[in-house]
Amino acid sequence: MYNIIKQSHSGIMWLVIVMLVLSVIFGLIKTLKKEETASAHWYKFFYYTKWLMYIQALLGITLMFISPLVHYSDGFMKNEQLRFYGMEHPLMMLIAVGLVSIGLYKSKKKSSTIKKNRSITIYYFVALVIMLLMIPWQTVMQ
Repeated sequence: MYNIIKQSHSGIMWLVIVMLVLSVIFGLIKTLKKEETASAHWYKFFYYTKWLMYIQALLGITLMFISPLVHYSDGFMKNEQLRFYGMEHPLMMLIAVGLVSIGLYKSKKKSSTIKKNRSITIYYFVALVIMLLMIPWQTVMQ
């Protein structure tokens, strides 16, 4: 069961990264061109990205409880690997998911499409940077 969830978490990670990159690129293009029109399909894409990140977060939270890399014992904060997998990685990834959710919520409140695109672009970009910094690349590339 652990291997299935871990492989799912790793596979969905690539989808999330691609969708976030596409969202940021699209938002940046629309913001720089100052286009007022935005396709409803792109807003659906933004929402699909958010929900895929939610699924990724649920898989990650499940892994926190069954992973042999996470041990909440006395002194786990002194061990770099245990601290990363048990505290730093999950916390920052949940912050990234929260930023995407906040970005979509704030974009709904904006009056013009340009402001909506700018809001989504900024929040999605910060979430993407956080995710890329906190992915354990040494284990992903094995």
